[in-house]
Amino acid sequence: MKGKIYKGIGGFYYVHTPEGDYECRAKGIFRNRNEKPLVGDNAEISPVQDSEKENEGSVIRILPRKNQLIRPAVANVDQAVVIFALRHPDPNLNLLDRFLINMEQRDIPVTIFFNKVDLVQTSDSESSLEEEEILSEDRNAWKKKRARAKSIPE
Repeated sequence: MKGKIYKGIGGFYYVHTPEGDYECRAKGIFRNRNEKPLVGDNAEISPVQDSEKENEGSVIRILPRKNQLIRPAVANVDQAVVIFALRHPDPNLNLLDRFLINMEQRDIPVTIFFNKVDLVQTSDSESSLEEEEILSEDRNAWKKKRARAKSIPE
């Protein structure tokens, strides 16, 4: 039976199948191959017949992966969404660039949401230059959206 791993905690893998969700353990063959099932993996499972629990099984095979990330440990990522504040805290552009390069190397499409655009004062030339740098040509390959944080009265 085939399904997708949607959660992995403490050696248990939770697999969604057309027949329902199963709590599974990975077979020992994965340890021998130094391979670990990841959230997002498409997997083949075998239901355990003699189990006291309902919907218990074993992961017996991991189907080929489209891509894989190390941190967080996930597989078959379709889209990455980054929410990045322009103020409070100030943006760490180095971190953003490293993330974008990582996603580009794995052919994962990215959408960047720049939040708190209302906190960047356009009259302040330093702030305007900073916003221009953040939204620069270097980052034009990715979809960019702007969002506003609603101010909370004190």
